[in-house]
Amino acid sequence: LAITTALGLDPDTTPVSCPWIKNGKQIGWGGAMGPAQFIPSTWIGYQDRLRAILGKAPNPWDIRDAFLASALLLRDNGAARGGETEEWKAALRYFSGSVNTAYSFYGDQVLERARGYQEDIDLLNR
Repeated sequence: LAITTALGLDPDTTPVSCPWIKNGKQIGWGGAMGPAQFIPSTWIGYQDRLRAILGKAPNPWDIRDAFLASALLLRDNGAARGGETEEWKAALRYFSGSVNTAYSFYGDQVLERARGYQEDIDLLNR
């Protein structure tokens, strides 16, 4: 509620991944927000840094703001140390908060997609 209120958004119509619904009516809010799927507490932890970079109030439902926040979070989770192993670990931390190998499928999918993007970039730069 604090995030939607600050952004002037209607919390009843702004999508989240796990709204609380009872008898067909929304009775609460929960889950991840926007295209990068930030949970509210994590987003709040990044708001000041994002505001300093963006020069405006960051919005988790704005794709540009969301993926800038993702880049910061992945860097903070170790992706900037270099190498696919560190990037894989950072992806797991993004997804589950830890390097739990039960979620290795997620890290594997992230790296596979990143490799595909890099192949496209390399092709365009020829």
